Amino acid sequence: RYRPDQQYRCAMLARMGAVVFSYDMFAWGESLLQFDTKAHDTGLAMTMQTLNSMRVIDFLSSLPYVDKQHIGITAASGGGTQSFLLTALDDRVTVSVPVVMVSSYFFGGCECESGMPIHSCTGSGTNNAEIAAMASPRPMMVVSDGSDWTQNVPVIEFPYLQKVYALYGKQENVENVHLATEAHDYGVSKRLAMYGFMAKHLGLNINAVKDKTGKIDESKVTIEKYESMLVFGKEGKLPPQSVRGADTVWKLIKEQQ
Repeated sequence: RYRPDQQYRCAMLARMGAVVFSYDMFAWGESLLQFDTKAHDTGLAMTMQTLNSMRVIDFLSSLPYVDKQHIGITAASGGGTQSFLLTALDDRVTVSVPVVMVSSYFFGGCECESGMPIHSCTGSGTNNAEIAAMASPRPMMVVSDGSDWTQNVPVIEFPYLQKVYALYGKQENVENVHLATEAHDYGVSKRLAMYGFMAKHLGLNINAVKDKTGKIDESKVTIEKYESMLVFGKEGKLPPQSVRGADTVWKLIKEQQ
């Protein structure tokens, strides 16, 4: 995402002292230079998005100035799904903030969020709340709102998460910020809650983003133009060795099995 809400999150976390990495979902954004948009609505999308997330951690962990013991992830909607999936599968994620996606009855509605599908991988099935609970006992903040499938989080999903965390004696490590009058987005109030949680558990400097009155202030963030955010430029020139097409990816996967 190159839109302002994404830029605000990245810039604010960077000002607080974090090394921030923003990346495309599969067959979305600049990855459309490699794959047709139709590939996003397939089971391959969830697999590749999760694998990409793991490779991002590999890359960040290779940087000498990155603290490998303090790695966080946050995103909303489909990115929220990716946040709790990566946290469930990769213990290197120490803090997570999935936004407007932890629901016990809804998983996104397309293969890009249900996989093959992972929610019916057993006879009894599972759901996003159970998958999110796999983060325990690591710190996790679940952000929900009153206008989508997360509207019942305070009375259904969050109490369940608390019970799972209590099994580890770490009930205080899971939090819920519920914004009953808000909708499905990563708006400013959701971001403000996330900043404080990340600062607390990643050891970031929250004072670096506060104004003279002590309030968190996003006004100093410069919102860049779309063109300046592109990795491969306006013409979209990929390296010649880049993998192209879903069929090529499937071929590579089969060769490595």
